[in-house]
Amino acid sequence: MSQVLDDIDKAILNLLQDDATLPLKTVAEQVHVSIATAQRRIQALISNGVITKQVAIVDPNKVGYGLTAVVMIEMARSNTSMQHRFERLMNTQPQVMSCYEVSGDADFMLMVNAKNMSDYHRFTTGLLTYENNVRNFKSQFVMNFTRACP
Repeated sequence: MSQVLDDIDKAILNLLQDDATLPLKTVAEQVHVSIATAQRRIQALISNGVITKQVAIVDPNKVGYGLTAVVMIEMARSNTSMQHRFERLMNTQPQVMSCYEVSGDADFMLMVNAKNMSDYHRFTTGLLTYENNVRNFKSQFVMNFTRACP
């Protein structure tokens, strides 16, 4: 069940998605509410699971990961336990930035950061195997990244 969000909640979410470190006072001023109201609403968004995590987004190039790949995974066997097993495995891999279960020809989409092509090759040969229920995978490499929204 989804929570009904009003315009103030949406404005708060937009601000926090852009910069989760904004001071409460700044958030309150920008959405035209009191600090107490902003704090209460943010806490409600967290408690209700609308805000699931606050993270730092790291530039992979600045930390030595110059290769980013979008990887489409087709599973060999499509059953819930095998899919959960694959998800758990991907969650343990520091190179996997995101793992999405998707519709269409693929079963999963991964965002993978690697130091270089050799590092990426080690990742694929070690993890994207039939042993891990992967029938097939297709890699697309990110050429440039432009943030979609300000």
